Amino acid sequence: MDAIAWTVAAAALIAGAVIVALAPRIARAERGRRASGGGMGGVGGGFDAVWRPSAEEANAEWRAQVEVPAPAPAPGDKGRGSGRIEGGRITIEPRGR
Repeated sequence: MDAIAWTVAAAALIAGAVIVALAPRIARAERGRRASGGGMGGVGGGFDAVWRPSAEEANAEWRAQVEVPAPAPAPGDKGRGSGRIEGGRITIEPRGR
């Protein structure tokens, strides 16, 4: 093998080692970017609303199921599922437990 082949082989090995060493950091950065929605996240939602309305409806239904707020306790409500004040804090117990 001549010197150019050895140089190319060494560069490939070094590049592979660098990628393997940086893989956890790259994956962590990608997860953070996905969690924040990224810079183009709103654009994709707009395209879905126009070109794939069924996907937009499914996403809205999924969000409604996931983001259900807990009901506020009514004044004078007693029994399971009601809120109580214990030590200055309101405690809400889910119904059916």
